Amino acid sequence: LVNNPDLLIADEPTTALDVTIQAQILELMRDLAPQFGTALIIITHNLGVVARYAKRVAVMYAGKIIESGTAREIYENPRHPYTLGLLGSVPRLDETLKEKLDPIEGLPPDLIDLPVGCSFAPRCKYAFDRCIQETPTLSTVSGKHESACWRYAELGELAGTRKKS
Repeated sequence: LVNNPDLLIADEPTTALDVTIQAQILELMRDLAPQFGTALIIITHNLGVVARYAKRVAVMYAGKIIESGTAREIYENPRHPYTLGLLGSVPRLDETLKEKLDPIEGLPPDLIDLPVGCSFAPRCKYAFDRCIQETPTLSTVSGKHESACWRYAELGELAGTRKKS
């Protein structure tokens, strides 16, 4: 931030830091970026960081954005099977210990030899023929919430209602 950049890209800025230091670093970036007039992009696998610090979220799979929207929209109304899988694989404090995490089955694709159609289709429990044949583009779910899934409109019904955070 010393050079007053227009954009700061923080790729996994809190990896290998203890929780207290993580929070301090993220709070500092969140507070200083607007003071310097700097846009901030945080790249992370930590969904807790996303929930607490992000206003807008872009979920990526195989190098492409597959869902984007506000953090609230993504967490409360996920409309891509990969996003559902990510959220379902994180322990939640508001659920009983008896409930098991729901891992995403299968392996990520070979990025050098991506499959035809949706890259997530081989791992997706909602995939159908069109998913294997055609690559979906981002479609508007509502407002600025977008999903690259042929079944985004019916995904809520297929996956069951997700508990509100």
